[in-house]
Amino acid sequence: MKKYISYILMGVAVLCTGCEDYFSTNSPSAMGNTIFTSADQIDEVIAGIYVILGEENSYRGRLGGYYVISGTDCEMYVSGAPEYAIYGMTSSDDAYLSAKGKHAWGYLTAGIERANVAINGIEQYADTIKNSKVRYLYGEALTLRAWLTYEMLKFWGDIPYMFAPMGGTDEAIYPKKVDRNIVFEKLREDLKHAANLMPNAKGCPGNTVERCSREFALGLLARIDMVYAGKAMRPDQMVKGSSYKVQFNTTPEKRLELLEEVIWACDEVIAADGESKWMDNYEDIFKAVSGSVTDYMSTESLWEIPFADGVRGCFMQMMGAYLNKTVYNNETPFKGTVKSSDNLSNPKIVVPPSYLLSFEKGDKRKWVTVSPGEWNYDEKSKIEGLTEKVLYQKPEKITKMYLGKYRHEWMKQPMNNREDGVNVPIMRYTDVLLLYAEAAIGSVCEVGNPSNADLTKAQEYFNKVRTRAGVETKTLTMENLMQERAWEFAGEFIRKYDLMRWGVFAEKLWATQEDNKHFTHSQNEEIDFTGTPYEGKLPQKIYVKYAADNTVTTDGSDAYRIVDVYGLTLGENTVPVGYEDETNTGGWVEVEAFTDKKAAAFKVASKGNLVFDINLTKDQLEARQYWPLFNQITGANPNLYNDYGY
Repeated sequence: MKKYISYILMGVAVLCTGCEDYFSTNSPSAMGNTIFTSADQIDEVIAGIYVILGEENSYRGRLGGYYVISGTDCEMYVSGAPEYAIYGMTSSDDAYLSAKGKHAWGYLTAGIERANVAINGIEQYADTIKNSKVRYLYGEALTLRAWLTYEMLKFWGDIPYMFAPMGGTDEAIYPKKVDRNIVFEKLREDLKHAANLMPNAKGCPGNTVERCSREFALGLLARIDMVYAGKAMRPDQMVKGSSYKVQFNTTPEKRLELLEEVIWACDEVIAADGESKWMDNYEDIFKAVSGSVTDYMSTESLWEIPFADGVRGCFMQMMGAYLNKTVYNNETPFKGTVKSSDNLSNPKIVVPPSYLLSFEKGDKRKWVTVSPGEWNYDEKSKIEGLTEKVLYQKPEKITKMYLGKYRHEWMKQPMNNREDGVNVPIMRYTDVLLLYAEAAIGSVCEVGNPSNADLTKAQEYFNKVRTRAGVETKTLTMENLMQERAWEFAGEFIRKYDLMRWGVFAEKLWATQEDNKHFTHSQNEEIDFTGTPYEGKLPQKIYVKYAADNTVTTDGSDAYRIVDVYGLTLGENTVPVGYEDETNTGGWVEVEAFTDKKAAAFKVASKGNLVFDINLTKDQLEARQYWPLFNQITGANPNLYNDYGY
């Protein structure tokens, strides 16, 4: 399938762009009706939408990695966080998100325009009754347009209504922002129509996560409905300078309707996929992504943005666990890398200590979500019995533990400079289970008692997620579900938008800021936990155990992977079982995790390393949940304007 994507995208780049300008499109009238009477040519037109997703400032780079995670209660920038990550951005701060005049807004609107061209052409000229492939492609185009539009709503909140090919009128060229509820209603209509047009994944082209399916259309509908039913920063009126605040998007009656639809949509996905989509081992979910497994029934993904191997995609370079540059030398046969390069691992997201320590004892998600160390190659490993240079995981400080869900050693192919070909995962099956549970809580306990809300089934889905994680079941409540989603989905581009729709964005970030001040310390000094929530619950040193692993290398030689960690779970405050002293370690290696040769990552005076800008008031942070419309956007369209304190 990845080869198919590569070939079709190369061909469609010419078909749909005509030249190097990726922002140009062709109208159905210009193309004539011949293209849209051929299913194969319609397929190539729709592939033109995928071309947009593969561009540098689209999902190959700016929209598919650490640029859109920002700071939350479980994800945080290090190494001089840019303005968008600490919520201090202004309308002129678009350098991070654009280059050579092409930027995120432009690529998203270009993708929507291409979808509009495809949809309009199909509706005018194609046979959607007798031709099942055309019917599928119609549904795929509707789904892609809905997803791209939702992405714009996520980033900017208020956007124009863009559901027809751009004409030559001023209204079309310079569209105004509209009430987002109007857009939400259109997305609901389109996704239900798409779900009726497309078969379940097993009947879609290639049976792959790289093409849209009925399940993804319904899963996306559930996600969008939940946002629509929730809270958001929004103006009282769609007028420049209108007052704004965090408030529900709609009425209690409408929320009940939306939550019922979430439950229905999730039920449909679960009925279609059932146990075949569920993976019993949490780590295997992300091994499949990193390993470019695209067979629909062999992954938990409902849909992934496809990239061809070694051609496009910088996902692992941005999101993969950190690699020390020593692993690139010619002596190290490490998987998923090109030798003699230090530009293949540039992750900037760590987990805050408060999040790392929030995991319950025995939660299997902890050391999948968090990488306990960077891959290194030297003779300083302290691994018992080894004195020569070895490839091993060097434990990190608690303030510098990177996300670990996407790992180079799980890749099946080497990187080509920065390009890795690893898909960007957009939604997975577990999200459907937890969206059902959340909708059931909301509909039964908050706004009514709809007939299709089954709290027993919701509790079963919640328990299923926790049982896989290796922790005890607990009562399904909104508070418990909010925390469960943090443990389940950190690093998957979800958390910020969960906090926004729950109306707790600023509250959670402030709490995270305060909690992580407990890990602030002066240079070379140990942390004093006296008087903090961690007093008596953590040691000053941690201990790790290693095991040889020959799957990490390309030649089958041993690398040494951390397989156990003691001292980073609350209550582990002494020494691990088996460790007696430095001469009788029981296989444990002692590590200083709470001291640092540099100033701590959470030092208050260091603006660049905070969860958010220390100069922002809480009200300002509350207002700046969205990106601003950058000057080059408003400069090109005089009908667009900024609010929300920008």
